[in-house]
Amino acid sequence: MILTLGENLNMPNRVDMKSPIRIMLDTNIWSEFAKADVGPDLRRAIKRTNNIIVVPPLILFEALATPADEHRRRLVRLLTMPTWTRLMPEAYTLSQEILSEVKRLRPEWLRHEPKTQRFNKLRYDWTRKTRGFWERARYHSELLRNALQEDGNWPRNLLEMARKDYADQRSLNKEQGIRDIGSLTNCEGTFPAPLPEGITDEPIQFWRIRSWASVTRALAYPEHPLGEWLTPFLDFDRMQFSLASWNRFWLREVNEKQMKCFWLHYAFEMLQSVQKVTRGTPADAALSVYLCESDLVISADKNFIRNIDGIRSAAPCGVPIARIVQGGSSGIQETLDIVNNNY
Repeated sequence: MILTLGENLNMPNRVDMKSPIRIMLDTNIWSEFAKADVGPDLRRAIKRTNNIIVVPPLILFEALATPADEHRRRLVRLLTMPTWTRLMPEAYTLSQEILSEVKRLRPEWLRHEPKTQRFNKLRYDWTRKTRGFWERARYHSELLRNALQEDGNWPRNLLEMARKDYADQRSLNKEQGIRDIGSLTNCEGTFPAPLPEGITDEPIQFWRIRSWASVTRALAYPEHPLGEWLTPFLDFDRMQFSLASWNRFWLREVNEKQMKCFWLHYAFEMLQSVQKVTRGTPADAALSVYLCESDLVISADKNFIRNIDGIRSAAPCGVPIARIVQGGSSGIQETLDIVNNNY
């Protein structure tokens, strides 16, 4: 694929927010609060300001992978406090965007009679206040950690797949001499021959190519989390006979404003493709899916904050304020000050 890159990004300092403010803390912040055992200070600050702390499952998965037993237990206990607002997995969020566009553009792909029993049970397990996934993590973190380390576990598989994708994208950028990403709005790609069925050789926005490729690959695995959320509603047998229609759906027709989480993930991956990659880089891109569910993000990771600011001018949705704090214990008081003052 040949990338067409535009101008440099504008990076506004802030966006408007309304109360109550939804605040997302990066994993590095949670880790420091757990080490210092000052979670109650954060809870008091939230109660005082009447704001909301949102916790994505991805951060909980990262915490469960922590090797040090005592730190892991303290971190997981802090993350799973009932005080916080627990978000749904990113696969669920992405599936809802897909279903919304399928209903608008391809209603013939929908099952005449949705098979919702498994779907409802799974969603309830994530949303229930007691005896669900979050409580199992709170009281049985060792068992969940061991399960996550097993071969064939999807959180582990997805992370390894994402790391390979990053390596491939960086190699492509290096081959083409790309050292900087310009305007994300004007970033386009073309396919080498043969073209996907139903697609002409006109340039395609790269967020569409990335989304089409990732979902097509995901649905090739029967147990992939995305398929698990979609299967109750989509008639995959019917869709398999509509390859050209599937390609046009993703590469030409879906509306980026309705697929904002897909766009955010793409944008993060593009910016990260010319940055230094760490083992945590794929998790940062996955975390971008939750930007739509927050108004303020706090992190000690400079690249994570820089990338949030970097996508703002081109994003098809609101992007939260991003605030950097010092790494280590020094960032604790900075975080509390930001939370207390709403900026």
